[in-house]
Amino acid sequence: MEKLLSQEEIDALLTGIETGKVDTATPPPGGPEAGAPLAAEAGGGVAAFDFGNRDRVVRGRMPTLDLLNDFFARLLRTPLSLMLRKGLDVIPQALQLIKYADFTRTLSLPSSLHVFKMEPLRGHSLLALDPKLVFSFVDIFLGGSGKATFRIEGRDFSAIESKLIHKVVTVILTELEKAWNTVHPITVQYIRSEINPQFASVVSPTDLVLIIPFEMELDQNSGLFNLCIPYSTLEPIKAKLYSGYQAEHIELDPTWVENFTEQLKQTEVEIVVEFAKTLIPAQKILSLKVGEILPLGKEISELILARVQGVPKFLGKAGIYGSNKALQIEGKVKPS
Repeated sequence: MEKLLSQEEIDALLTGIETGKVDTATPPPGGPEAGAPLAAEAGGGVAAFDFGNRDRVVRGRMPTLDLLNDFFARLLRTPLSLMLRKGLDVIPQALQLIKYADFTRTLSLPSSLHVFKMEPLRGHSLLALDPKLVFSFVDIFLGGSGKATFRIEGRDFSAIESKLIHKVVTVILTELEKAWNTVHPITVQYIRSEINPQFASVVSPTDLVLIIPFEMELDQNSGLFNLCIPYSTLEPIKAKLYSGYQAEHIELDPTWVENFTEQLKQTEVEIVVEFAKTLIPAQKILSLKVGEILPLGKEISELILARVQGVPKFLGKAGIYGSNKALQIEGKVKPS
């Protein structure tokens, strides 16, 4: 049963309210602790946690993705150098996991933005080229040195400039598909190009995106291009990206494999054709004379065995080819 206040206690309470000795502020829901999260954090207590903020749950490096980006950079150097007829280096930079709105604030206007899709992964991704880099490429395509200074602000890309830069975008997306296929099979599809970041929204402003920057060094000039991939796109394969990866799978050089295969084909191996065999006593061998016949227990129509480096490989028929004894291969020996 609740205790009732006496008249003296009621008078004392009213006096305390009038003099300000009694605090009449309404406590926040959940008790006084809920209204002071900062004090709790400062004192080492329970800290406030926002379950809607995914920044807190995305932690750690992606070692496989780092290797993949290195491989992509190496793949990209050769076709771009051949296209531009100039030495070019591509250097991967540190990854960033930020909100899409924070990324778009770093983009200038105009921007060379290219939306693409990585089938079968969901969502769209973005390739953003530094406008200075774009004008350097265009200048080289048109016979210049690429070192001229260009006015970027307040102008759009012309139809010719857009056509020329699309060639570079095609090469980048082609090599990106080759690199990613070493980790997960994808097909990169070009969707469209934009110059205004407002029209190239691939996710909502608050969604997390992975920014993968690459620096291109061309003679005395350099510039960045960024791959912007939504984190939700990578979630189905994030186990592959976070886990360790066998570096030799990524660093496999197709030219080296081709040369090694050609050299291997030129290697000489020993082939021994076994016509037949039999067992006879040593005493009979000692008594053999010229002209005697040894029965081998094998019909002339039967296939004979050919061994490669001592390993049974082929079955065939014995014969003559020109002035040489020969073996006509009829089939392979099935492995046991």
